[in-house]
Amino acid sequence: MARLPDGKLDGLAYTLRAKFFDYGVISLRYSFPLSGAWEELANAATRIRRNDELLAHAKQTVARICDELSDALDDRHAPLIEDYLIIDIDRFEPPIEAEQLLHDHSEALAKILLGESNSLSQGEIEESLRTRFSYYTDDLTVVQWDTAFVYDRRESSDAIQDILEFANSQLLELRTYDALLDRELDTIYATQPGQRSRSFFGRREADLAANVRYLIVDVLELIDRSSNALKVVGDAYYARIYRAAAARLGLADWQRQIDSKLSSVRDLYQFFIDQARGRRDEFLEVVVILLIAIEVVIGIVTLVRH
Repeated sequence: MARLPDGKLDGLAYTLRAKFFDYGVISLRYSFPLSGAWEELANAATRIRRNDELLAHAKQTVARICDELSDALDDRHAPLIEDYLIIDIDRFEPPIEAEQLLHDHSEALAKILLGESNSLSQGEIEESLRTRFSYYTDDLTVVQWDTAFVYDRRESSDAIQDILEFANSQLLELRTYDALLDRELDTIYATQPGQRSRSFFGRREADLAANVRYLIVDVLELIDRSSNALKVVGDAYYARIYRAAAARLGLADWQRQIDSKLSSVRDLYQFFIDQARGRRDEFLEVVVILLIAIEVVIGIVTLVRH
């Protein structure tokens, strides 16, 4: 983790820090300190959510970091980007409990979470606030697929933000694996597996099998590393928040999609192995036939001379 220089975007001051996950994700956290009424909070959230300057700055920052750390990077590729907005409330004046907050300000909460300014239907308000958690009477966390509202004590709020950050890093990693598998499958299909090979020893098939095996091992290793990276979800309450965030982000769907493509890759690996073995067996059969033919010829020549 590293602190980066503070700055200002669209008139809003921010602090910036970067976190590096060992499975290849860089997470930038822009923090905009604000205070004011609901309307001011909603306006600021909308400005941040739809700020092209912020996105451009994040891309430039990631590119600069990757350039500086290029010697430590393997298989660098064009970055995929996921953005997530967390509205972190330290305190209300006057203090308010979670149930009262949901009762008195449900539409305002829903608008902030959805980035909407028009009046929302009651059904949409209820849906947007459906995935919510409270441990004490005076804290509240609401999780959406691209936004979260966190009203909690500082220590707990920091832990929840770390969980949401980690869940988004997993989504980004799964998207990367999915794109990698798509690219590799396209490459494999372009070689027209099953076509008669000119390689008499099965070298072409053996090379393809080696490449596919490397891909399988690489993806499985990275998935295992990302799955084991979260250490703070030993607490049951935080674990529930993580599971809810994972569900909202569709991590299970991405994982199933990747598992399906990995299954196809494994089938192709076995196919290439079988092809290579078949070509080698054919070669050995030809060698045996040639040896028998040579022995027969030698035998005939020997008989003729006698």
